Parts: sequence; C-alpha cells; structure tokens
Amino acid sequence: MARILGNASDKIPAAISKARALIVGGARFTHAAARFWASLLSEVTSDYPDCNTMVFETLAGTILTRDLLFPEIALQRELDRLQPTVSIEKALKEALAEFEIFGPPGAVQLSLLANDREIRRCQLPLDCVDADIFAYLLTWLMEWAELPASQWNNDRVEGAFPVCDPDSTASGRVQFEFTRFHISEGLYRWRLSMRLALANKPGN
Repeated sequence: MARILGNASDKIPAAISKARALIVGGARFTHAAARFWASLLSEVTSDYPDCNTMVFETLAGTILTRDLLFPEIALQRELDRLQPTVSIEKALKEALAEFEIFGPPGAVQLSLLANDREIRRCQLPLDCVDADIFAYLLTWLMEWAELPASQWNNDRVEGAFPVCDPDSTASGRVQFEFTRFHISEGLYRWRLSMRLALANKPGN
C-alpha cells in the first residue's frame, strides 16, 4: 500500500508500509480495512512519534450496518436482487445518474495531535479513502471493539481494542470516540477521535 500521509513529515519519512495484516485481540485480519489501519498506524508511529491522537472528520449519510464489514457480499446480494428485473447496464446508468446529481463522495480530513497540539492536518487522498470508503473502515473499529451493531449509529459511540501490526512497528491499544451531528436530510458530520497508546517493537 502506498503511503497514506505522503512524504510531508518533519523528518525523513518511513519507507512505504509493508503492512499486510493487523492482529486484534489475538486474531489476524488481512482484509483491506485491516491493511489500511495497519499502514496508517505504522506511518504515524514512525513519522510522528509524538502523536497520541488522530481525528478524522467528514460528511456522510451512510447507515452503519454489519453488511459494511464485507462489502463484496453486500454488493453481490444487491446484484442478485436486481436480476433479472434490472440489467447490469440499467443499474450502471442509474448509478451514474445519481453520481451526476449528488456528486462524488466527500473527502476525509485528518488531524494528528500531540496532546492537544495539532502537528499535522491533511486531506486523505481520495484514491485511498473518501467518505463512503471511510464507513467501511469505521465499521471494523466497531467490530473490533465488540460493540453491538445496534449502537453503531448512536450519536456518540466509544470503544477500545488491543492492536498489533506483525509486519511493522505499531503495537499497543487504540481507544476511539465516534460522534455524528445531523445537518440536514440524512446528512451527518462525522468525527472520529482515536487515542493511541502505541509503541515501537524492540529492534525498530
């Protein structure tokens, strides 16, 4: 995975992350969401060692459900539901028409904090994550924290889990708080604050 934060750290940036898995509570996860979080935690730990909090902000209207944990299954189920009443070509045209009306998904802003001092603020690259993709990443945090799905869409959600990246440097505990504020017509302002208690592994 390419570097998520680019090469704008205040020191020589770490090498491109080779993260391929994330261990949470003793279980190994290798899907795309796990690789994203492993890569980001690795970059932050290596390039911003003073950072102890990451704050993500975006606008979204997605309802968080367990289907988002496995988007390929949800997509196949939706395609099966459409067939044979709706052709793939028609479904694609409808999707493109919605895109023309509503535009592309919004960007995700990230702030890195050392205690309460902001040390980096950036927009995450859209070819890596946007507001829609962020919903998939967020549901895995809820899952790893073993929160019931009935709580995922509350206006305020808190959770924590132990984490270890076996291929890189990040190891420790992540505590998060997710809040959402309704703006209008199903659109919410999302804010995810992740407090990091991470340390480099011996030898790194």
